[in-house]
Amino acid sequence: MHARRLIKTLTATSIGAIFLSGCFTGARPTLMPQETAPVIPDIAIQDVATILASNPATSFTINYDVVTKFGDIQSAASLAYDPVFGTSITIGEVRYIYSVNGTTLTCSTLAADCTPGIDESRVSDRQLVSTVFKKAAIERMTQDARVAIGPAVASQETIADNVATCVAIPVIDSNGATQSKNYCAFTNLGVIASMNTADLAVTATSFSATTTADQFSA
Repeated sequence: MHARRLIKTLTATSIGAIFLSGCFTGARPTLMPQETAPVIPDIAIQDVATILASNPATSFTINYDVVTKFGDIQSAASLAYDPVFGTSITIGEVRYIYSVNGTTLTCSTLAADCTPGIDESRVSDRQLVSTVFKKAAIERMTQDARVAIGPAVASQETIADNVATCVAIPVIDSNGATQSKNYCAFTNLGVIASMNTADLAVTATSFSATTTADQFSA
């Protein structure tokens, strides 16, 4: 028990040092790697993609329910952003950390340890990646825009007490039926608020305007 606590303490201390070194050297904090919104002819899709390519100015934590439809796998997930520490994405027991100076870690909240880099294979069985709430969602919308059978429909919703900009993209599914793929991005936060596609259902369940240090360690 004492050894495990020591490992966790050392891990948190090391990560904190990495984050602070980024601040001292003047690195600009970003929400994961800096994104550039692709040019999408459909304005409704472009608007959501542009929001997802933006970065917020203040700290927040969002909790999500994620359902992988193939196999009906349910996962609890969260995203924490802090201008000092960076971005932490937790999916089940796997935690991905993107620090402000570009350093990345893949951690286990069960084993209380971290390894350098982003190991996407740790959540691939759930059809997920660490960037699902941002970059991967932009990529999905860009692909959907290419195969859309009509104009997308824009709307606004309130999700987890925050305004979200949404789009429904009409596509043909594998059975030849018309379906809508739905994406909502938190207008002022630059991350996914909800997403409903053939393989995933993602819903933000709660929002907090704070983070804690332990969200940025194993």
